[in-house]
Amino acid sequence: MNKIKRLSSGAFLLTAFVALTASAESNHDWTYNGEHGPEHWAEISKDFHACEDGRAESPINIEGAKKAPADMPRLKITYQPLPIDIANTGHSIQFNAAPGTDSITLGGRVYQLVQFHFHAPGEERFAGKESVMDAHLVHHSDDDKLLVLAVQFKIGDQPNSVIQTMLDRIPHEKGAEFKVKAVMVNPLDLLPKDTGYYTYSDSLTTPPCSEGVTWIEFKEPVIITQQQPDAMQRFYHGNQRPVQALNGRDIWEVN
Repeated sequence: MNKIKRLSSGAFLLTAFVALTASAESNHDWTYNGEHGPEHWAEISKDFHACEDGRAESPINIEGAKKAPADMPRLKITYQPLPIDIANTGHSIQFNAAPGTDSITLGGRVYQLVQFHFHAPGEERFAGKESVMDAHLVHHSDDDKLLVLAVQFKIGDQPNSVIQTMLDRIPHEKGAEFKVKAVMVNPLDLLPKDTGYYTYSDSLTTPPCSEGVTWIEFKEPVIITQQQPDAMQRFYHGNQRPVQALNGRDIWEVN
């Protein structure tokens, strides 16, 4: 049965990350522009101090990457189809993953997929250039570590099946959620065929801007049609945090 409901903070208590995000969004009025925009996030709440004081913040401009050593742990992705669960959070369009289903492994640590959401334009830059849109797939481990897979999109002739399935079902009301068990999407279809990536230690790109997040940034963009970002941007356009200083951090290139 199709189901649209109001979101509550309890709906996000699957992990420490989700609870923290829900609290930030429900209790504090932050935006992407104006007096509550990124340059003022740290003023909104003491919990957001890393948004100003952090030294390993995201997004970054990716350039000058170093070749990863042969013994650096490689990524293993184990995704399967998930039932539709789409939220209009007030800051982005977000797909909530069924608990304990899809996962990735890096260095012997297993991370469960919690959610993925979209930014338009894309937040990470490559040699100063931004993409039309990106997806951030957020994962959480049993020992409270966070990992984000980031995918950039570019315009072409082939629509992306995951995005297309979502577009027909996004709730227009901010704070609303749409669920339907009969419709499935596979997050694998959001990822590029070439799984080479850049990796670095960073932060959440939204308040509270918590650091210590492992980022995996795929090098190859995924094709979408112009209609798809146009449709997504009717909900959110400009939900992009400015580039943050690298502050001497290493970016590793993994093939």
